[in-house]
Amino acid sequence: MMMIQHGPPTVGDTIWVIRSVDLPPGRTVRLADWQADDPVELLGPPRVTLGEGRAEIAYPVAIWRTGSHTLQIPGPLLLAADGRVDSLPGQTVTLGVASVLPRPATDTTLRPQPRADFVPRPATTPLPLLVLLVIAIAILVPLHRWWRRRGKLVVKGAALEAGGPAIPPLEQWAHAGESRAVAATATARLRLTLAARLPGALPSLDTETVIAHVTEQRPQWPVSELADVLRQLDRTRFGTGALPDAVALARRALELEPRLLAEAA
Repeated sequence: MMMIQHGPPTVGDTIWVIRSVDLPPGRTVRLADWQADDPVELLGPPRVTLGEGRAEIAYPVAIWRTGSHTLQIPGPLLLAADGRVDSLPGQTVTLGVASVLPRPATDTTLRPQPRADFVPRPATTPLPLLVLLVIAIAILVPLHRWWRRRGKLVVKGAALEAGGPAIPPLEQWAHAGESRAVAATATARLRLTLAARLPGALPSLDTETVIAHVTEQRPQWPVSELADVLRQLDRTRFGTGALPDAVALARRALELEPRLLAEAA
């Protein structure tokens, strides 16, 4: 006898397919393997419940397609104590599976809806754009006038002719043990003076390149003295061991600046 769970099953529900068989005295039941075909899926091992002279076998299955489906349930084996085996025939059960989706409404059950109102179109006006344009003009015109009146930028050469940057306290730095800082400051000031009077002598170039450029372009300058000062400053900045007097070199560099300006004029 075949039994199924109460109520109509739907797609994906767990359905218990139950078979009850007579179990003679001295017999045990062994279940046969069941390979369910698509769309039937066996969800786990069958459950066996023993009663007085009977055995109830329940298979948990799920069906993944609507409609009527026929299941072929294999028959179990009855084992005797003396080794005899009796096989029971299989059973066929038909299940009807419903859909989990609601039934769509038909045309006769749909009530007609009233006519929708016309969607009003918003009125467009250029007034916001004109207001923004007036505000932009009111801001940009004074800014443009201020920009034109702010004056010309002071070039580096004019700053140098006016005396150049302030001379830092080189002796104080040297007494504090910062001889390399003294040499670096003097080098930067002298190289800036050269770049202002000779554009090709950029501060980014190495010392020997700058000396060669000065020798070629300004032979009337005190090239030998200038080269000696620059090389001695480099030794103080990057050398090891006994280093030249940084303060004395800085003073020599300061003395060279007005001579270069005078020669250039």
